Amino acid sequence: MRTNEQIEHDLAEAWRTLNPELLIRHLAPEFRYDSMWVFESLDHDEYVDYIRSKFSVIKRSGSKLTIQEVPGRYAIAITQDNNELSFYIVQIKDGEIVKGDLMAFI
Repeated sequence: MRTNEQIEHDLAEAWRTLNPELLIRHLAPEFRYDSMWVFESLDHDEYVDYIRSKFSVIKRSGSKLTIQEVPGRYAIAITQDNNELSFYIVQIKDGEIVKGDLMAFI
């Protein structure tokens, strides 16, 4: 089983490299995703489809991401094309990510 810190590092690396599989392998079957910009939650399978598609779109667009791990939190800071900062915060339980939230603040 991976430590929470390893899972957080894989989350950051998934976003840095736009490799969704680094993140997907840590998702619990009961995983839920919410974004403050979207009104509907995604379950595990919906999120897997979403993140694969999102990373593919970012790759094709040539957009530049800056990713930083947030010390003391299971979170990463994401800046796309030097625009607004957002945070991807995860909850980890029993070695799996059970919740993901994309927010404008922590």
